[in-house]
Amino acid sequence: MADGRRAAAGRPLAGACRNPLRLTEALGEEVALVFHRRQPQRIAELLREAGLGLVFVTRRERETDGPFPERAPQGFVLVRRPVVSGGCEDGDISAAN
Repeated sequence: MADGRRAAAGRPLAGACRNPLRLTEALGEEVALVFHRRQPQRIAELLREAGLGLVFVTRRERETDGPFPERAPQGFVLVRRPVVSGGCEDGDISAAN
């Protein structure tokens, strides 16, 4: 289970969200959307535990101007799969040739 893809597969990234945002209408259309807000640092921690390499974590305040005002701050987490010996990502043999 050292491979990040297998370690994370089938495992939820975080526990239940306390207050998911449920939308039934967006831009005049009927939709069924549920947004589970999570903290970027917690997601990064779980992904690291799953064997993925953390590149960066950032957060920005919500944008309230424009046609699509946001209701909450936005977070971003960038990770990468581990590199195995020989410089190839797991399962990728193209770089070895």
